[in-house]
Amino acid sequence: MTGTTLSPRPSPNNNREPKSLKSTRHFLEYIFCNLLLVLVQPLPHQMVVRTGNVLGSLVFLFSGKRKRSAKTNLDIIFSDSKSSDEKNKIIKKSFQNLTVSALQCLWATRDTEKRVRGLIEGEPAGLDILRQCLKKNKGIFFLTAHYGNWEIMGLLHGYMGICPLSSIVRKLDNPYLDKVTKNFRTLSGNKIFDRNESPLKIVRELKNNSSVAVMMDQNTAKGGIFVDFFGKKAATPRSLALLSYRLGTPILPLFCHPTDKGTYRIEYGPQIQFERSDSKENDILKWTQQYELFIENVIRKNPAPWMCGHRRWKTRPPEEKGTLIY
Repeated sequence: MTGTTLSPRPSPNNNREPKSLKSTRHFLEYIFCNLLLVLVQPLPHQMVVRTGNVLGSLVFLFSGKRKRSAKTNLDIIFSDSKSSDEKNKIIKKSFQNLTVSALQCLWATRDTEKRVRGLIEGEPAGLDILRQCLKKNKGIFFLTAHYGNWEIMGLLHGYMGICPLSSIVRKLDNPYLDKVTKNFRTLSGNKIFDRNESPLKIVRELKNNSSVAVMMDQNTAKGGIFVDFFGKKAATPRSLALLSYRLGTPILPLFCHPTDKGTYRIEYGPQIQFERSDSKENDILKWTQQYELFIENVIRKNPAPWMCGHRRWKTRPPEEKGTLIY
């Protein structure tokens, strides 16, 4: 498989950045973000989309590391069923979608509710399924991924007012941008939990019949379990299956699908349901595998909206110790 080597892991100290240099870089990134904000906010939406597509094309041309990771991922996903040219077209479109989404988030910091609602085509599908799940009074887990414009999707859910939403996220390395991002994500009343926080906070939200969104498409460096993702073992969080097993919380997929106009369609459901067996650990493994299979099917149908430059298969199981997947 391309992108896989058996070379030793590099020392983590080799590329350590001096603290003062890192702080300066973080501040400059923050200034650049604010400059983009000033430039993007006044633009009409179609200009935002066109600008995002141009910038995304530049990212595709000059982002060698991310492009290499994306190529490795697509080699795992499609093997020889797609040509190199087809894979490159998917990667380019993925980078464009990601850049458009980022600019839309900056654009939506002005007149936020109006602009967020304007980015969504019609009423989200599956709202009846969502309301049926809430009648169980056990909260809801939203199974989702870095697909489409997930940030706008989360804001819209908050504005709809059907049930409160909390999202489990990883703190950004840049503390300035981390604060800005958290402020944006909570504009419609949503809550944010760091993935290293106590799971008791999540349990409290579920017991209050609120919803919790969990993104299950990224590598889990610590505490995960290995299940197949496109036929290759991938380190995956076990918390979703574990808490659903203990609390009986329904699992409802939630995805944001781009249109050709730079807008999105949102879909809730269908609910993923399982029967328990006599083995809790086997159930946790089986359920987690099914969550990944659902995400896999979404990506397989239309891979371009997925953030494919992430090293999904970076952490390897014990039997593959020493293997690097870029």
